[in-house]
Amino acid sequence: MRLQTRIILLMILFFLLFVLLGSAATRLLLGPVILAAEEEVARVNLMRVASALQRESEHLAILITDWAYWDESYRFVQDRNRSFQVTTLSDAALAKARLDVLLFINNQGEVVWARQRDHVTGNELDLPRLPTTRWPTNHPLLNFSDPQEIHAGILATRLGPLQIAAAPILTSMGHGPRQGTIILGRLLGENEVKRLVEQTRVNFQLLRSEDRALPPESLRLSNYLDSGLSFPELRALQKSPEFGRILASDAALGEPLFYRDPDTSRMLTVLTHYPDIYGEPSLLLEVRFPRILEQLSRRISLIVFACLTLIGALFTLAHLGIIRRLITRPIARLQEHITEIHAGESLSARVHLQGRDEFGQLAQAYNRMLERLEIDREKLVETEAELRRSEKKFRALSIRDDLTGLYNTRYLYQGLRRHFEKCAAEGRPLALLFIDIDRFKQVVDKHGHILGSQAIREMAQTISGCLAKPAFAVSYGGDEYVVVLPGADRRAAMTKAEEMRARIAQTSYLAEHGADVRLTCSFGVASYPEDANDLEGLLAIADRSLFYVKSRGRDAVA
Repeated sequence: MRLQTRIILLMILFFLLFVLLGSAATRLLLGPVILAAEEEVARVNLMRVASALQRESEHLAILITDWAYWDESYRFVQDRNRSFQVTTLSDAALAKARLDVLLFINNQGEVVWARQRDHVTGNELDLPRLPTTRWPTNHPLLNFSDPQEIHAGILATRLGPLQIAAAPILTSMGHGPRQGTIILGRLLGENEVKRLVEQTRVNFQLLRSEDRALPPESLRLSNYLDSGLSFPELRALQKSPEFGRILASDAALGEPLFYRDPDTSRMLTVLTHYPDIYGEPSLLLEVRFPRILEQLSRRISLIVFACLTLIGALFTLAHLGIIRRLITRPIARLQEHITEIHAGESLSARVHLQGRDEFGQLAQAYNRMLERLEIDREKLVETEAELRRSEKKFRALSIRDDLTGLYNTRYLYQGLRRHFEKCAAEGRPLALLFIDIDRFKQVVDKHGHILGSQAIREMAQTISGCLAKPAFAVSYGGDEYVVVLPGADRRAAMTKAEEMRARIAQTSYLAEHGADVRLTCSFGVASYPEDANDLEGLLAIADRSLFYVKSRGRDAVA
């Protein structure tokens, strides 16, 4: 046999061995890495869902403070007045807040008022874990280590997971003594889960642990992340402050379990225990997502096989010069471009590699990937801006009274203290007007609660029409209002009160409803520094002035 033939045969043999061993090594090394990457993505998706659930619990905790730290709730637990139930605890108000459960419980564990009703369907709910008659006084939801403490989390019920929050009932100023506990609840039904899925872009379910059996052990995948095959770049990203804001980094999730989908190899199922409000692993969080990386690994394997074949053929035919031209130079350009992107963090630059070979196709795929990443970054910026706008709108709604549109008592104490301190620092006066509608109960008895509420709304419009910034009005509960007049002394406040009293007396209320109701109001005036030198004294004098007017016949200013 000729030497040339032997060399050709040996080269063909080595070429085949090179290609086969290279392909086998690629599959052997790439498989665990791809699986580890999929598990890394699964953990991120789990944390995104846990973060969304945690944010929902935080929003519920914010909402419950509006009910718990309120003088009206404080009085209701004591006297169970009917007007509070009609004006505040209506089905419409609970549906607007998307609440399915609302309980008022006094300090003896007696349920003062309870409502367990689906806010979407209106059907009554059967929740044995939330009694509607009496609670044991040592129940964890009724005990707080701090007066300002709020319990918030998820409770496993037979109707499904229930987002729940419990807070002590205190005054609007956050003072005691505590009169009991208020509990709010919202079922994580189909609509709520759908909203969270759209928010997180992750398909998930949250079930009771006893309602979901684990898949067969034969479908379980090994956890490569614990074996050192995770990606340090992703782990470092997860620990960064920016990434921490969108992930539930402190959620006490159980160790995730990874399973192949029994119906298709293109889906991955991840299960982990999610703690309930008592810290018990009674909930099971299930996340399903497509195995894109696994499909990509197959394509990468094919590309690698083709590249190895091409490299071997070119090495055999054209030696080092052609290899350098077709292999080394494009790789260097790709590496240079990746280094530039890593250094400048800009995704706008593109790789320009001519040719229709694998490297040209790889450059096109790489450029398309950069375009998708750039678009995703723009969408992320837009999403963050939208979230900030929504947060600003939510804050504005939290300080407004639903009935009158005026500021509520929560804003009163915040805004009043701010204006008081500013006026005191600048040496300017500040006045308060306490306003109470005279004999309003007669209007309610004659025209009913609905028109009574309309009259309260029209009265608020009359009062607002008499004010100019920085003065503002507050709905103080029911038929009472408070007006804050920064920069006004007692004489100016008396003049403004007389102006309001005259306009109210000239106004016909409920005219659009076929009635001609004439109302009068009693005004209590207090000013700083003429009447008091501190905020508490100013409020007390305004209240006593109003009481004096009402005791002397009403419809006057004092």
